[in-house]
Amino acid sequence: MIKEIKIYNFLLRTSFVAALILVTTPGLLAQNVNPQKATIEHNGAMRTCVVINLDPEPKPLKKAWKSFLKDNYDLKIKGIGFLTNKDLLYAKDVVIEEISSKRMDFYTRIIEDEVGSEMKVFASFGYDIYIDQDETPEEFKVMNKMLKDFLAVYLPKYYKSEVKATKKKVKKLSKDVNGLKKDISKNNEEIEDLTEEIEELKNEVTEKEVQLGNASTKLEERRNKLQRISGKLENN
Repeated sequence: MIKEIKIYNFLLRTSFVAALILVTTPGLLAQNVNPQKATIEHNGAMRTCVVINLDPEPKPLKKAWKSFLKDNYDLKIKGIGFLTNKDLLYAKDVVIEEISSKRMDFYTRIIEDEVGSEMKVFASFGYDIYIDQDETPEEFKVMNKMLKDFLAVYLPKYYKSEVKATKKKVKKLSKDVNGLKKDISKNNEEIEDLTEEIEELKNEVTEKEVQLGNASTKLEERRNKLQRISGKLENN
């Protein structure tokens, strides 16, 4: 009984949290997600990049980014795939016409952070010529837009999937909670019945003890009478 109550309380708390996530998720879908200018260490120096912090975990985020670049820019990045899951994804010596007609190395570093994932995108035209907001503003603007376009496509799908999974979890937890409520109610009824039965048995024991006492007294009296009668018969 105590164990069932603990399980019930746990599921109740869990279902509340799940429902809270479900309620707040639509707000996440509408949030304004804007990549920011930042820096990243690469080839022995600090380089300019665009950064965003997201809820999704690194691996599914990498796969989604890889698919987006392939579908929209015909760009094949390496570092994520069958038996491969690197922090730094890359495509070397490629041309991304939307950014520039020059050949470049295109990089994305995705690592786990306290939110979910930190995603940094940067590129270079050579060993020490990196796309920068000041030196190559147009290229930097396009690179930033690539990431924004990805987020606009990916995040709604991600959160819709999360909503679906959370709804399913809430439904299951609600079912579990209702089941436990019924079990607890049934056990309470059984306890009430058992309590009443125990009380009746106690009363019956008391009555039997009284009867036993009376019977013991009568038995002793009859033994005494038997001894007296037996003695008189022997004397005759």
